[in-house]
Amino acid sequence: MRKKKGDTLIEVALAIGIFSMVAMVVVSVISASTSAAQSALELTITREELDAQADALRFIHDSYVIGSQSADTSENPYADLWNAIVARAVEASNAGLDDVPRACSELYEGNGFLKNSATRKQFVINTRKLNNPSDTAGIVVATSAATSTGPFYEAATYPRILYGGSGLGSSTTSEDLYSQVENASTTIQRVEGIYIIAVKGSSKIVAETGASISDKNSYYDFYIHSCWMPPSSDYASTVSTVVRLYDPAVITY
Repeated sequence: MRKKKGDTLIEVALAIGIFSMVAMVVVSVISASTSAAQSALELTITREELDAQADALRFIHDSYVIGSQSADTSENPYADLWNAIVARAVEASNAGLDDVPRACSELYEGNGFLKNSATRKQFVINTRKLNNPSDTAGIVVATSAATSTGPFYEAATYPRILYGGSGLGSSTTSEDLYSQVENASTTIQRVEGIYIIAVKGSSKIVAETGASISDKNSYYDFYIHSCWMPPSSDYASTVSTVVRLYDPAVITY
């Protein structure tokens, strides 16, 4: 009787080695594809959030202009809302426009504050309250000097604005986090990884008499910034856009 020859230890080890190499390549490809898909999703959501803020600024501006064209301009709530926004505008030298963080944590001080919040006066627009322009404090959401905490935090996942009750994210609240975020609340509790800086822009304006020329803040550039840490990366992802709006009060000067 002939004995059947089996595989040697070397052949078995070689087979295991080849299988391991193939498995590692497959896992690496799957991991890279998953990270790319996650990054693309986060980028899309971030752009939508930036666009929503830009559209809100344009809506407030255009509503101010339309309201000013009526016969009675004494009561124009969007004018008051616009003035509350541009009151936070800063000079370009105080805007920190050249800041490129390696990590988003470099932008935050903790306790809901952004760094240099006193000089840059960062804010966001509460898009769920635009139908009530008289509520300027609820629409222009910013950090007050009188408070010890603020709404601005580093993004846990991607830039987003969270609406909900005062117990948002607290383990003691009766609602879970998802329910609070998805409910119909119009109150902003957390602003993660996104903020706006308004920068003054001046132009030479000729007075009605034609005898004098003076500098006026004829337009404002609104820099909408976002920052978050993408998956499998040691460097921050940043997406920004800028919206230039001309001050209706100066246009009709």
